[in-house]
Amino acid sequence: MKKEFLIGSLLSVAVLSYPSYGIKLRDTDIDFGIQYRVMYNNSNIASEKQYDFFRQRLRLNFDVHTEEGVGGFIQIEFRGGWGGSSPEASDPRGVYAINAFNRLQARGIRYGYLYFPAGPGRVMAGILPANDQVDQMLFSADWDFNVGGVAYAGSAGSFNWRAAYVRLVEGQALIVNPSVRDDEDEHFLILDLNSKTGGVDVGLHIYSALGEVCIDSTSVPLGTCSDPSTTPTSKLNQTWIGAHATAKIDTVNLHGVVMYNTGKIGNQSNDGFLIRLEPSVNLGSVNVSLLGIYSSGDRGGTGFMTVQGLLGTGGYWGYTYIFSPHGPSDVNDFGLEVGNRGYGLITIQGKVDVPLTDRISAQAVAGWFRSVEDMPAGMGRFSKNLGTEFGVQIAANVGKHMNLEFGGAVASLGDAAKWNYQGNDRSSVNEIFARLQLEF
Repeated sequence: MKKEFLIGSLLSVAVLSYPSYGIKLRDTDIDFGIQYRVMYNNSNIASEKQYDFFRQRLRLNFDVHTEEGVGGFIQIEFRGGWGGSSPEASDPRGVYAINAFNRLQARGIRYGYLYFPAGPGRVMAGILPANDQVDQMLFSADWDFNVGGVAYAGSAGSFNWRAAYVRLVEGQALIVNPSVRDDEDEHFLILDLNSKTGGVDVGLHIYSALGEVCIDSTSVPLGTCSDPSTTPTSKLNQTWIGAHATAKIDTVNLHGVVMYNTGKIGNQSNDGFLIRLEPSVNLGSVNVSLLGIYSSGDRGGTGFMTVQGLLGTGGYWGYTYIFSPHGPSDVNDFGLEVGNRGYGLITIQGKVDVPLTDRISAQAVAGWFRSVEDMPAGMGRFSKNLGTEFGVQIAANVGKHMNLEFGGAVASLGDAAKWNYQGNDRSSVNEIFARLQLEF
């Protein structure tokens, strides 16, 4: 997803990545990009039966700039399954929800923002491509964290920064509730500071969700409210403070993240911490990577929380294909996030990338997953065993700007995964996937 990666990274470095394709209209430049894909998926994820489906998606990018650093960007998305689909109603005035997807329907605007220079940085306002800077473990624009707000990002010397304000929910629907006096909103703050000194990349990151929201006692994800006219508001306040460092030691690239989370959901407090360690090394033309993550948990599900867990989004934070989102197969997976619903997570994963020819490469992955605290496993039982996964993928360049990726994975599930993620008693889960994509 080269184009999307470039777009997502602009908030980190305050530089827009322009494609080389432009059309002159008087004194206005228009850059154009496209991503068009057809996907196939065959699995028994969340089912006792084997099933398959096709999907296709088209994204059109337009970047209109009137002078250096001044303009607007828009990404239009069309998607659906084979056999026909239609867009749903998208008027937000009658609906109350913490919505990280900007109510993106089958046809809609994925990103759209204006930008202009200000001092050593750039201001961007609109639906922002805002990735976290801790390996997509909290929130990910690459996985459709489509949210509206204002950002200021820039650099000076060896430092670069990003500050953003995002509105996760507009509380105007609560004006019909006589017990609510004020316009209740949910605010999201983003603060990042990065530097590179002595060959070491380091960063400090603070993310915070603050506000009063309408929370049904049974709603998942949190923040959905079926009747804002009668349901009272509750607190949904969460803060994450973290740091990362990346360095090369001899031939090994070493990357690490530490994070602390504290907050409150309604009357329930939570807190926890996370450690991520990821070494990688090139052995000739072969790249080998290892990933270890530990997040603390609580038996009541009030340990380390993530934005993904609260809002029901996802992120490309891991290596595996079934337990966590993976590009060519991300329309179908368990959606496991690093907080594991507040119960904590221990995972060790490995990945090997091998070039086979100039146009063909292979990838093999393996992962082991375990809950830190006991999770409900049905019939009054509890379990920490989530399971293991093995997968392979082949990627082939079949023409200019066009790639074909296909592969498969199999997971052996423990009782905790069967009850909480698979939803049935199947202990063996499989997936076959393929993606043909044109992108420039």
